[in-house]
Amino acid sequence: MAEDLKGAALLFDLDGTLVDTVDDLAAAMNHALGEAGLAEVPVGEVRHLVGHGARRMLVRGYQLSAGREAEAEELDLALARFLDHYQENIAVHSRPFDHSIEMIEGFLARGARAAICTNKREVMARLLMETLGLSQMFDAIVGADTTSAAKPDPAPVRLCLEKTGAQRAVFIGDSDTDIRAAKAADLSCFLADFGYGPTTLAAEATARFSSYRDASRLIDAALKA
Repeated sequence: MAEDLKGAALLFDLDGTLVDTVDDLAAAMNHALGEAGLAEVPVGEVRHLVGHGARRMLVRGYQLSAGREAEAEELDLALARFLDHYQENIAVHSRPFDHSIEMIEGFLARGARAAICTNKREVMARLLMETLGLSQMFDAIVGADTTSAAKPDPAPVRLCLEKTGAQRAVFIGDSDTDIRAAKAADLSCFLADFGYGPTTLAAEATARFSSYRDASRLIDAALKA
């Protein structure tokens, strides 16, 4: 196949965009809450907490479960418990979304490169991708703590561009955070309808898609434009 996409890159958000991680994240959060003697939060409530980092998930988890704000020491302990549990159980249920990997493989075969730009901690993002056997597909895995600021700041997006050597790129995400980060880096943003959101800024995305089979055509057109 002709390498017609040399110099192009696909940048992916991770949780809710590339990999469906909510069940394992909910299990880790509920483990931390349970250790504090608090009730579990339903997975459906956790879904919309993903994407801003574990600490912010736990802040909201305390609000939902305990009906109050967590004290600083409580939150620190809960975070340590969350991270320990998540690291040991990072891919019990987590799997790539349907057709995502074959889509990426198709673009890589044409000379494009791929990177992950997530608000997960880099070590956790790398562990997840290694556990799933997918890390070799990506030239860069940039986390919330890789640069001086997390998304929606454009710094992690720009680092992905630097590491892939891309002259043109698109961003694939599932939330307002991704839309804002892509816009700040002057990239087209394609929004996964099946993701975790929120998507109040969906009108500002370049396009939306409901499956990676649909996304392939949209991304191809954008990279060739």
